[in-house]
Amino acid sequence: MNTYTKDGQTITYHIIRKSNKNAYFRIKDGVLVVTANILTSKKAIESFIDLKFDVFYEKINRDQFVEPTDQITLWGKTYRLDQFYGNFSYHIEDDHVTVRSRSDDVVSIKKKIYLSELNKQVLITHEEILPVLRSVGLNILPIKIKYLKSKFGSYHRKHHEITLNSFLTTLDPIYLAYVMFHEYAHVLVFNHSKDFYNLLDKLMPNHKVYQKDLKKIAIP
Repeated sequence: MNTYTKDGQTITYHIIRKSNKNAYFRIKDGVLVVTANILTSKKAIESFIDLKFDVFYEKINRDQFVEPTDQITLWGKTYRLDQFYGNFSYHIEDDHVTVRSRSDDVVSIKKKIYLSELNKQVLITHEEILPVLRSVGLNILPIKIKYLKSKFGSYHRKHHEITLNSFLTTLDPIYLAYVMFHEYAHVLVFNHSKDFYNLLDKLMPNHKVYQKDLKKIAIP
């Protein structure tokens, strides 16, 4: 078995060597199975995996996590989700999240809650990490929040802004802090070179623990 990692996400793949002219890619039991000619290099295979990474990753992880419709996970804790008709609003109390919505689409309702919660937590996390960012000459950047299927965050050099995955709302807030540090580090070092990880060591000395955890988490 081999692994290929991109933007903090990992695909496990297995190469089967045959005499066929072309390479074929299929998903089986959570593994990307590659059937390729004996002369096809591993570098060429990984180049194609990189090109189609988002497609392969989504197919591999699509069915790995299905949360019940009457539950919602926020910041690492699972709540009972109670729905009522009305203009969108929600309230968290004890182990219940009460939500009002004119739509009965549970997936859309959850994503609205994720968006709202992450917006609140980003403000808190920015206050916590700002002194560390300033220590290396960084300042707060604009943050966009989207529901992404193949990565937890990204830094856009052209627009000088960071995009965060609203799915982070389901995890402990420490993972949000890690992703934010990771993307801010890209402002100074755009690639994943040794310099990048040396910088990340300064920003968050224990970042490797959270990076390793996130590689195991599938985004539904």
